[in-house]
This record gives sequence, C-alpha cells and structure tokens, in this order.
Amino acid sequence: MKAWIAALLLPLFSGGVGATADRDNACAACHPRQQAEFQQSRMAIAAETATFREEWRQNGSPESCLRCHSPTGSAGVTCIDCHGLSAHPYPRVQVPAACAPCHDAPGEITLRSFRNSPAARRGDDCLTCHLPDASFSHDFQGPTRPGFLQGIATLTIAFRRDPGGDTALIRIRHKAGHALPGGTTGRSVWLLVEQLDSRGRRLEDRQYRFGWLHSITAGWRENTLPPGVGKVVETSLHGASRRIRVKLIYRFRAGGLDVEDPGQVVLAGEIRTLSFRE
Repeated sequence: MKAWIAALLLPLFSGGVGATADRDNACAACHPRQQAEFQQSRMAIAAETATFREEWRQNGSPESCLRCHSPTGSAGVTCIDCHGLSAHPYPRVQVPAACAPCHDAPGEITLRSFRNSPAARRGDDCLTCHLPDASFSHDFQGPTRPGFLQGIATLTIAFRRDPGGDTALIRIRHKAGHALPGGTTGRSVWLLVEQLDSRGRRLEDRQYRFGWLHSITAGWRENTLPPGVGKVVETSLHGASRRIRVKLIYRFRAGGLDVEDPGQVVLAGEIRTLSFRE
C-alpha cells in the first residue's frame, strides 16, 4: 500500500483521542480547502481564544467547559467532533442535531431558541447563515467575522407622555435565527440610552444588558433578546432635555461597557428629539 494511502486510511479505523491529529491530517490530504477554511474559524480555536481563556480562568477552569471547547483535547473543535468516528466516507452531518450537544449545553440556548424562531418556520437551518456557501465549504462565519452582524438589528423610538413625566419606548428587533446574543455567558448585547443637551453633550445615560445575568443568590439567568417578536424597553426621561441617543452594542468580553472590548460592534443607533402628536 502506498504511504499516502496508508496515512489516509489508518486513522479512520484507529479512533480515540490520541488519533485526532492524525485523522485531521488525513482529512486534509483529500480536503485541503475545507481544512484550511475551517482552521480560520473560531470553532477551530474554541479553547484558545483570549476571551474563552479569560472567562474560563475566572470561573475556576472547569473541565465541563472543555467538553465543547475542546472535545478531543485539541485547540478547539476538530473534524471528528462533527463528522464522528465512522469509516470514510462519512454520512452527511445532520443539522441542527449535530450542533445541539454544544449549542444547547448549560449556559447556551442557541438551538432551543432557534427551534421556535421565524427562521426555523421558513425552513432555514444553522448553515443558512453560518455557512452560506453550499459547495462543500467549511468557511464557517459568525459574529467575529467583519460585517457579519451588519443590518442584524433595528431600533425604533417612540415617546409617551405620562403624569409623572415623559417616557421613551425603544423597540429592539433583530433578524438572527436564534436569541441574541448567541453563545455562552460572556457575550452580551447592551442598550445604551443617553440624554443629550441642545449641543449634543451627554447629560446622563442608562444601560440595559441582554444575555446571561448572574447573581450570587440566583446564579445564572437567561435574559437574551428573543428572535422574531422583538423587545420594548421603557425608560423615563429626566429634566428638560428633549433629545436622546440610543445605541445597541454587541460585546464579546464579560463585564460592563466600561471594560474595553476591541471587538465590540454597534448593531444600530438612533438620535431622536422628544415629540408628540397633538
């Protein structure tokens, strides 16, 4: 048997964690483009990203996190983690079932929220957005890809005159096929509402966080933006200011808006002046 054939076939029948690198190399022998594309994805380095390592250490480095971030002890997800250990040729990966073990893991509701979304009712699946090139591509795309989040969310602002003062009603809608943000506890979407003076200077601001919330008494609680239905945030306006500036911000780093996050993306923004129909 020629050496390259042996190198390809041997890992397919050896199995086990120790054979992971050999199996991935074997895949690359016939699928170099797919392997190269996948290596550029965040999944391929899921256990080595700075964001994951920081959050993992802060939570005591639990082994349970590695079941998804490094199932076979590598830098991240590998070929066999999705395609399995069966002999080549591998059966077609069933989506979304193949995604569920990690994306419905504790601290994740991505798949659960997708199953009740407008996207699922249209017949879309995970690959519709995250792998739009259907020609055997493995160029998985996600929020870290520049431009991926462009146009994903909108803000609509209205005002209500109440006996105790004026209220801004901010409607958030997004087109993601699952709850926003997807992913685990570290990611978040923030609504920043700023009241401005006549010169556009900030007088005060209020911040609303969407994602996973944590308290010492209750632990983790899911507070993401659901797909399809949208969410309305009501915030009271103070003083004589009649202008507000609103931003919706997607963040990858844990912590508040005061924590630097070079990768954060402004999903939408609006400036409106208080007005009512008489």
